[in-house]
Amino acid sequence: MTKQSEMEPSFDTIFEFITMGMALISLDGQWLRLNRSLCDMLGYSETELLTTNIKALLEPAQQGHFLSAYEKLQVGTLTDYQLNMRIQHKNLAMMCVDWRMSVVRDSDYEPQAFLVQVKEISEQSEMERKLAESEQRYKSLIEHNPAGILTCDIQGRILGANPAMERILGYSKDELHLQLIHHLFQPKDPNLVQAEGMHLRNDNYMLKFQQANGEIIELGVKNVPIIVNGEWDGVYLIAKDITQFNRDRESLRIAQQDLHDTVRRQQGMTLKFRKINGNYVHTLCDGELLYRLGYKPSHILGKTLYEIWPTMLATSIEAYYHRAWNGEENVMFESTFRGITYITSLRPIMENERMIEVIGSCVNITERKQMEIELRETKELLESVINNTSDAISVLDLNARVISVNAAHEHIFGWSQEELMGRTLPIYPSYLENERKEMYEQLRLGKQISGKESVRLRKDGRLIHVSITKTPIKNEKGEIFGFAAITRDITERNQTEELLRKSDKLAVAGQLAAGLAHEIRNPLTSLRGFLQLLQHDMKDKKHYFDIMLSELDRINFIVSEFLVIAKPEAITYKKSSLETILQSVIALLDTQAVLCNVELLLEFQSEIPEITCSEMHLKQLFINLIKNAMEAISKDGQIKMIVSLHGEDLIRVRTQDNGSGIPEDRMKQLGEPFYTTKEKGTGLGLMMCFKIVEAHRGTMSIESQVGYGTTIDVYLPTDKNEPNLDT
Repeated sequence: MTKQSEMEPSFDTIFEFITMGMALISLDGQWLRLNRSLCDMLGYSETELLTTNIKALLEPAQQGHFLSAYEKLQVGTLTDYQLNMRIQHKNLAMMCVDWRMSVVRDSDYEPQAFLVQVKEISEQSEMERKLAESEQRYKSLIEHNPAGILTCDIQGRILGANPAMERILGYSKDELHLQLIHHLFQPKDPNLVQAEGMHLRNDNYMLKFQQANGEIIELGVKNVPIIVNGEWDGVYLIAKDITQFNRDRESLRIAQQDLHDTVRRQQGMTLKFRKINGNYVHTLCDGELLYRLGYKPSHILGKTLYEIWPTMLATSIEAYYHRAWNGEENVMFESTFRGITYITSLRPIMENERMIEVIGSCVNITERKQMEIELRETKELLESVINNTSDAISVLDLNARVISVNAAHEHIFGWSQEELMGRTLPIYPSYLENERKEMYEQLRLGKQISGKESVRLRKDGRLIHVSITKTPIKNEKGEIFGFAAITRDITERNQTEELLRKSDKLAVAGQLAAGLAHEIRNPLTSLRGFLQLLQHDMKDKKHYFDIMLSELDRINFIVSEFLVIAKPEAITYKKSSLETILQSVIALLDTQAVLCNVELLLEFQSEIPEITCSEMHLKQLFINLIKNAMEAISKDGQIKMIVSLHGEDLIRVRTQDNGSGIPEDRMKQLGEPFYTTKEKGTGLGLMMCFKIVEAHRGTMSIESQVGYGTTIDVYLPTDKNEPNLDT
């Protein structure tokens, strides 16, 4: 039972003297306390009602609603309950009352009893009038509402539709009547599997509907429950056609996304800033350049220059920001940060002659700057090569008048650039005038002259042997506007080749001398030995033996002197650069290689230390190897010399060619005297190569495959000890 002592003192006064009937009812439906007004209204005394169950006074049809309200009030689903109901008077007449009921709870929020307020409805006509007015207001609200409204029962059947909904859907309310809404509408939310029960949702949602003309429209929907006698009796679906709104919003979203993507994906960077409280604050910054600088938009937006960049850079940029904010058009500046150079163009944005903000566009010019540096370095390198090369280079106009010559040209021919400027070159002997004219005729036709050997005249009147390469110079349209000539002085090379030819002949003579000496000395040795044996048995003929021994010694001495022919000249060893030696050999044979249509390549795979050697003999060694390779190539050949360290103690010089190759059965005899694979060879050249390598305490190996070429590896020691030449 309810502890009435816990109620406030004024409750008893209100309870007893209020004109409205009031009562306290237990949780099981028994009267606990009644006021006089309720007893008078029902015609019972208080004692009579206290022994009566409340359900006995209700119509059977209303008992279900009453019991349901009881349960909902107890569990808290309803806070109060109101119902116009019929209750039995003591005289058995049914009277209409306004029944209101709420829960009385203790301090722990536990239900203790029900408080009931009962008012007799006696002025029925007044109530009907008010009800009619209410219905008219309701009808006006529904019918004239610009939003579409569907009235549905609790199962989702359409009971009515206002004119606005008829216009939106394209169907009359009679066509819609009793249709299930989940048969008409499609849920737009992909997470909503089916539309059943959507009329019971209490949030805003969207639906799709196909009009009679086949067009699909989108509706924004809000459910409003219809509560009758405290029960959910149905629902109003209030809808608005948001098809165009969604289209416009999607178009705006796409446009904004396209703009964002355009700004984000541009190779450069776009920025905006405003001046706020004396500081330039960035309101936009995005683009590929921003990310390459190591930033994201969140690092820039809302930040000042000094919060983004190092102090020195921020100070430099601020001066340009200030100029743009003061209205100066096309303010441009360059900045470099984290190895990236970019150029920024600033432009003020004005509105009603008032500065709104400044927009900037940044372009990455790192590659352009690098190209400028590389072009400048390339120009300097080319000028350095041209001015420091040992070949004479001249540039002529179409009339063969000098535009420029390099220092080597002045050195080789003796005329300075100032003396030659604007003149035809005075280096042709008179008897070669036809050759000069013929060369320039070919050049004007676009042909190139390569590796032509001839003679030219120096300023001092001396003739020199030269190798000439001339080529036409063309502009971007392919038109010839001048000529370039490279002239190499090959006088010394020709002399060297002549010495090499003589050396080959001397080598043949030396080999013959060595062979003859060997053949003569062997029998002489036998003869002298036998004479010495016979000398003891013929003592009386001793002076004859002395004469014969003396003459044999004389022959032996002559043969020993003859052997000098087979010995090479004295070798001088010194510390030398193998790189310089090989470059000298390549330079010496380059012209001959061009004439033979052979490409000479020299490659150093690592840094090569200086070695102690005979420069002359190593040159002779590699000249012989390259010339042998040239003779083995028929056309379109390539000879490649690759120099590398082989371990810590050896240098390997590999000579590769793509010539005809050497058959396997002849490989074992290579290097033997008078054995050669060439038709007119002597076999002494390769033998000399083996002897030079051996004299330098090195080794040489040969590998070859017919049809693919030959590879010769020369291994030379890296130690600094001077080798001994034993020949």
